[in-house]
Amino acid sequence: MDNIEQSGGIPISVLINENRMHSKQLNRDIEVKWLFSDQLQEGDVQLLFVQDGYYYMKLGGLQETFEKLLEEKPELASNLVMITVSPGSPSQRREVYHPQGKHFNDFTEFFYEEVLPDVQQKLKAINMNVVKMGLMGDSLAGVISLYLAMQKPERWSHLLLQSSAFDEEMAEEAHRQIGQPDWKIYQVVGERENNFKSPVTGEIAHIYDGNQRMMKVFEEKGLSLDYHVEDEEHRWVFWKDDLPRALCFFLKN
Repeated sequence: MDNIEQSGGIPISVLINENRMHSKQLNRDIEVKWLFSDQLQEGDVQLLFVQDGYYYMKLGGLQETFEKLLEEKPELASNLVMITVSPGSPSQRREVYHPQGKHFNDFTEFFYEEVLPDVQQKLKAINMNVVKMGLMGDSLAGVISLYLAMQKPERWSHLLLQSSAFDEEMAEEAHRQIGQPDWKIYQVVGERENNFKSPVTGEIAHIYDGNQRMMKVFEEKGLSLDYHVEDEEHRWVFWKDDLPRALCFFLKN
């Protein structure tokens, strides 16, 4: 992050600051990256935390989508800062992202006690004022995004949920926990996402049904919701193609 103030004149539109943060809470290193425009200046900033950061970069076209947004809509995207968080291996990912995972509570504490304070401190040091703050994730990364928001609802303005791996129990918990926070929610799911077999556990997940249940919870709570159903399966090409719409929702609302 130190190179934000040194980046003027670099002939690229998106800069990436890579960092391996050692988490005391998880007792291992976590990959955290910053993505921002080379035109980023002091002042207001739109801050988006992206779970599953490694996969969003490798398979989801996050950098390329950001670059295209900067080219086509610079007035919207020039003050966007994205922080990607990578949970580790597929088995580690489930342990930290699933509510029943062994290190789920450790990860939420890591996020709130280590990642978020570090990001806020660095932005404050370069005179950045956060005007909106969101969470984005796919599948289980969408689940952890919602649970992080439910833990401290007043901190967040936006949730971007792509094919989140919600189930009936999660919908019931959300119904119990969610009050009426001032969230703007983007939610997308594919009609062909039921009967998805987890490559990690072998369990079958009915992701379309889970999102339908969660959508009804959001509606019952009177939350601001932009809900989309597409003719898609549970795969990265779907979320990559959907990413421009999701990011524009964050930037425009």
